[in-house]
Formats: sequence, C-alpha cells, structure tokens
Amino acid sequence: MKNKLKKKAIFISESILTSYSQIFFTENKVLALILFVVSFTNWWIGLSGFIAVVTALVFAELLEYAPVTIQKGLFSFNSLLVGLGIGTYFSPGIEVLLLIIIGSIVAFFCTIFIKGILEKYGLPFLSFPFLLGMWLMLLSFPIFSNISLNSEALYPSNMFFKIGGSSLIVVIDSLTKFFDGTGLYTYFLSLGAIFFQFNIVAGILIAIGLLIHSRVHFLFSLIGFFVAYWFYSFLGVYTGSLNYTYYGFNFILSAIAIGGYYLIPSRKSLIWSVILIPVLVIVTVGSDRLFSYFELSVFSLPFNIVIIGMLYAFKIRYNQTREPILTFIQQKNPETNAYIYNSQSSKKYSVFLLPIRLPFIGKWIVNQAHDGVYTHKDFFKYAWDFIIKDPNTNKEFINEGFLKEDYYCFNKPVIAPASGTIVAIENSIQDNEIGVANTVNNWGNTVVIKHYDYLYSKLCHLKNGSVAVKVGETIEEGHVIGKCGNSGRSPYPHLHFQLQSTGKIGASTIFWPLSEYLISQKNTLKFKQKGVPEINDVVENIQVSPILKGAFQWSPGDLFKLEMVSDNGNKTLNSIKNEIDINNKSFLHCLNTGAKLYYENNGKTFLALNYLGSKNSLLYYFFYTFYKVVLSNTGNLNVESKFPIHHLYRFPIITLQDFLVPFGIFLKGNYRLLYKETSQVFSPKELELNSNITGIKNRIFSSSKIVIEKNGRITIRYITSKNKTLQLRWENNLD
Repeated sequence: MKNKLKKKAIFISESILTSYSQIFFTENKVLALILFVVSFTNWWIGLSGFIAVVTALVFAELLEYAPVTIQKGLFSFNSLLVGLGIGTYFSPGIEVLLLIIIGSIVAFFCTIFIKGILEKYGLPFLSFPFLLGMWLMLLSFPIFSNISLNSEALYPSNMFFKIGGSSLIVVIDSLTKFFDGTGLYTYFLSLGAIFFQFNIVAGILIAIGLLIHSRVHFLFSLIGFFVAYWFYSFLGVYTGSLNYTYYGFNFILSAIAIGGYYLIPSRKSLIWSVILIPVLVIVTVGSDRLFSYFELSVFSLPFNIVIIGMLYAFKIRYNQTREPILTFIQQKNPETNAYIYNSQSSKKYSVFLLPIRLPFIGKWIVNQAHDGVYTHKDFFKYAWDFIIKDPNTNKEFINEGFLKEDYYCFNKPVIAPASGTIVAIENSIQDNEIGVANTVNNWGNTVVIKHYDYLYSKLCHLKNGSVAVKVGETIEEGHVIGKCGNSGRSPYPHLHFQLQSTGKIGASTIFWPLSEYLISQKNTLKFKQKGVPEINDVVENIQVSPILKGAFQWSPGDLFKLEMVSDNGNKTLNSIKNEIDINNKSFLHCLNTGAKLYYENNGKTFLALNYLGSKNSLLYYFFYTFYKVVLSNTGNLNVESKFPIHHLYRFPIITLQDFLVPFGIFLKGNYRLLYKETSQVFSPKELELNSNITGIKNRIFSSSKIVIEKNGRITIRYITSKNKTLQLRWENNLD
C-alpha cells in the first residue's frame, strides 16, 4: 500500500512539474522546478496556475487518459497558462477561484478538440487552447460585477517589497540599471512574461533554467529575440513597446521551436529561425492593432500562427531528405536530437521509414544503376538492373553465352523486397534469344507489389511462366515471386527493379533507398544501413545467423543477468528486463539502476537507439559493445557507424559543442564491429566479434572482444579508455 501511494505521489508531482516545463518543449525537471518557483513570485498568480494544473490533471484522470501522456503535461500546460493569466488579471477571491477552475476546464477540452484536428496533419496544438480559454475569460469579465482587476500584478515593486523589503528592491533596481539600455532588460522581461511574471528577476531565473536545460535553446532564445529587436528598430517601431506589450516571448519561443525543437538543429534551421522572425514581427504588430479593437491581447497568437504555418510547409515538401530535417523521434532535448541524428549512418535517408530490400538471394552485381548509361533516363531514372558474374572470370555466363541458359542469373529466384499485396502481373511473354530485345512488350513478364499507399515495387524481365503469385495475394518479404528471365526489352538476362507510386505496369519511377544490404569490397564485406547501390557494386541481402538471431531476439518480460568482474576481482551483478513502452518501443531495463537502453531489432539488424539513465549500470557497457549488430552469418563483415557523441565526451568539451551544434558537430564518435571467420562452416557453436569506439584523433573510448554462444550466453572482454579490463557475461536469468 505504501509503495502504491509513493508511486502515485511521484506520478502526480512529475505531472505537475512537466506541465510547467512543457511550455518550453521539454520535460527537464530542473527547468520545471525553476518555472514552478518563478510562477510563485506573486503568490496569487502562482496559486492560480497550480489550481488550474491540478484541475486539468483531475479531468485527465477521470477520463482515464494514458498515464504516460498525462505525466508529460500535454493535457495540462495550456490550463496552467490560463490559470496564470486569470491570476494576473483578476484580484484574489472565491469568485475568481471558480473562474480559474472553469477556465482550466475550457482549456482542457479545447486541448482535446484542437489536438484531434491538428494531429491528423502531424502538427502540434501549441498554445491555441490557452488563447481560446483566456480570450473567453477576458470577454466575459465586464459582466462579472463581483470581480475586480488585479492592480498588484502591474506593480511588481510592491510585491517584491512584501517579499524581501527594501533590500530586495535595491537589488532589483541595481539589476534593472545594469541591464537597462542593452536589450537584455527587455529580453528578461519577455522571458518572464511567458509565465505572466513582468519583472527582471523572473526572466533571469528562467534564462538560467533554460541554459541548464539546453545550450541550443538558450542560444536560439537570444537569436530570436535580438533579431526581432533589431527588426523593430529597422522598421522604426519603438523597441520600448516590448517592455509593456511583453510580446517578445513570441520571438523567443518561435526561434526555439523552429531552430532547435521541431527541426534538427543545424545551419539551415538557424537560417530558417532568423527568416521567420521578421515575418513574426509583422504578424505581431498587425494582430496587436486588430485585437486592440476588442480590448484583447494577442498573447501567443503570432507564435502559434507562424509556427503551424512553417511546420506544415516543411511537412509537405517533396524532398524530405534535404535540410532542414524535421525531428521525427523527439528526445525533448535539441542537442540529443542533433547527436542521435548525426550518428545515423544513413541519416539523409531517415525519412524513408519503410525498408525495401534487395529482391534476390546471394551476390548480384549492379549492371545499371540510377540514371543509367543505356536506359533508366528521365521518368525512369530511379531503377536498377542486376546480373550475376563469376568472381574469378568476371563473366556473366558460362560457355560462349549464346544461350540464355548460359547466364548465371537466368532462372534464379526473384523474391519480394518487402511484404505487400500483388496488384499487377504479366506472365505470358516469351523469353528473348540472346541479343534480341522485345520493344513491343517493353517490361516483359512483370510483378508489381503494393507495399504501402503510394509505394509499389516492380520486378521485370522475368522468365516466361515463372511467376508464382496471383493478383490480390498477400506476401511476406522474401517470398519467391518468380524467376529471372530475358523477356521484354532485355537482350541479355537480367532483373530490372524499381519503386513507383502507382500499381500500373509502365509507371514512372520514384526515388527510394534500399535497406540493410552488404557490399563486397576486396576480402571484406561492408554493411549498408540504407543506400543506393551504384554501378558495379556487388551486393547481397543479409543471411541471418541463428546464433546472433537467438542472442538478440527477446520477448517482453525476458530476464537476463549481466555480471561484471573488474581487474581487481570485484564482482557486480545487474538484473536486466526486456520491456515495451506505451509507444511500442522496446527497451532493456536495468532493475538495479533504472537505466534504459532503447533498441530496434527488425530481424536483420540490432540497433541501439538511445541510452537513458545511470552510466554506472552494466547496461552502459552493453550499449558501447553492441551499438549496431548485423545479424549475419558472414565472416569478415565490417560494420561501421557513427556513435552519439554525448555518450562519449564530458564537460567542458561537450558543453562547448552544445553551443556550436547549430553551426556544426565537430566532435567525433566512430563505432566498428568486426566479424571473425569461423572454422565451423556448418552449424557453428559460437561466433567471435570485436568492437571498438574511437573519437577525435583516434582516441580509443572502448574496445571489446566478444564470444557469443549458441545458447545465447555472451562473454565480453571490455577494455576501457583508461586501459582497465572488465569481464562481462550476459545470460538468461533462469531463476
């Protein structure tokens, strides 16, 4: 019972705090606590916000919304703003308390309604619910004869005198004089205004919290504000008006949102955040004049309009691979977003979420790639032709090559590159004799597979009568759909493969990278997470190793023991549990420290996505060792990838890099996993691998020698950056 009450208390406290920090697009507890304290600079304003948050959380609980979503403050931060606003405008009283509760409920249901509309387009609801709730309260005010305006909020000096007497007033006056005339005074006022605190102390405290949370957000807050400050002067608008209209927070939040939250922080996101500010200035000035006729403040309306507009414009771009890149997996911290994105070996193809793999078994050669020499032009340029060659003779046929049966690829199985539904088939065109092309039936025998809306694959020049599927049939990846032939415009046997947006045979191609394949380079194999095979590339699909598949394929609830013996003989034991969160994301959970390692296993590769929590957990060594594992049975395989640098470097160098993120990432982290050849070709009992992580100037952070046994037991000889040797063992917890 005590544990249950304790968990509930933690849940409630975290839900309240994140309601505050969510306004700055984060769940950082330090910033949340600072914002909570700042809101109580005026006790009545702080209490009003607190009551509003609690009201919204109660309604979310009554409606039995997902606890994870409630805990993130998504249903309550708009209610918080309404509560703070009501406390600012209206004097304390029972009637106003009722208004706070009603205003919170209005904002809560507006949140549900607007969220439902905008999420259909993948857009955030921002603070639109607050605007509707606050405007309704202010428009209703003239009718309420028992409610008076709160004059104390307009004179913060009186409030500070009550808190700290004349000494505190002297300190605040000194701060005001020190920053007055620099623009920073207005910047701090604008920051404080986000929480309806119109004083420099609130702004300074929020700036400190913002700096602790994120150097990128702090930097963009300055850039957004001072670009607007300059543009006001450039247009001849009185900059002092920002001191009493308090609209400067629109520029701060907008720059943070575009520069470092909804977009991956980069030079392009910096440029776009600067571009939007002049637009925002005009929207702010114009809407302020319009709303003055209704005796209303525009509050955060300019911020909402411009951000929603820009995000929608970015989302409907034809080419999503070019910067600026939208943040698809949100870590609630711009530096982490940037570092994780930068560590992706195929980051420029990250928007292509559905994996399309090679449509054959074994090693084939790209005979013609995109924008080919002979065909693959214009509307059909995003296609590949594949053949098979003898690596010793470099020929694609035996004998003289006069017969189609002489060609190595002829009659070889062609497989589905991804799961889907068969939508079109041609299976009755005769195969050509060598050197002859059928230009009447250009594509020859063909199968078209629908994988997703507007994503189809087409496989052409198949052998006459070899198609082994039917229209309407649902198939899985790897299903044999036919055999390579020489039909259609094909003088020599080969397989034509393309992606297209419709199911029509003869449709034009679309660009789509291929996922998880191997490229032969001399005596080694290179792994490609996502890429576009080029002319003469020798490529093959991953043939999954039963040992690696068994070692890294876990079910929810599986328990493991991770034991470490240090070089001085000390033993440490961690219990690890495999779990799934509410978003269906898999993670390993260290039950001793609470650390979590999020990962993805698609049956071809095991990829660590992010590590959260204590670095004292043994799970952290597991993360370093197995950052990316290709589940292949092939020896001499070389897997290379960037490693997220925020897990490698510490203060002060990583802090400096944090500030420089929008200008470039200069620190380096490189992960490498090497597969040793095994003497047991058939049914080996164990596999040996070596992994290491290096940084700038080839600094070695870690290296590991790994043995993975058939029963799933993993033994790791781990060498740290300080040359300490650790022995780790991972195995099923059978107790």
